[in-house]
Amino acid sequence: MITEDTRECVLKDCKSGKNAFGPAFFEQHLSVVVAYAMTLAETLRADLEIVELAAWLHDIAAVQDVTALPKHPALSAEVARKMLWERGYPAERIERVAACIASHSAPIQTGDGPPEEVCVSNADAMSQIVRPAYWLYFAFRVRRLDFAEGRDWLRQRVENNWAALIPPARALIEKEYH
Repeated sequence: MITEDTRECVLKDCKSGKNAFGPAFFEQHLSVVVAYAMTLAETLRADLEIVELAAWLHDIAAVQDVTALPKHPALSAEVARKMLWERGYPAERIERVAACIASHSAPIQTGDGPPEEVCVSNADAMSQIVRPAYWLYFAFRVRRLDFAEGRDWLRQRVENNWAALIPPARALIEKEYH
């Protein structure tokens, strides 16, 4: 199955010594994004396979090479295209997965894009709210911020993401947010 194969490839990359985000990135971010994206996909009647593939692959370029981080949405979309093409995945569906990945960095509102893009972009933001310990690690270890900068970076990120989430996403994580 393409989703399981993709998950295993991403897990392998996350365990690699090249992954500057640490092996915890798989469980603390990617798995969380997949779970929330799939829940939203059921609510919004999105294509589950497209959502799951995009959720697993949305940060793949940065996992493989941290210098890709500033442009990782577009670069991850390209990596996903190549990976899925090599596995014989249909071209039209590859483009739908790539579009979700390319647009994942800010929550998309319902009606402003296909439901699959709404699901993945909101789930990415949700993950940053519900896993603050990992994102502090990211701020201090990966971004190399000092204490006040890291605290303020995460606080701003959480508030901006919360404000941008669609109502069903907020409902799912309201307890964790508060």
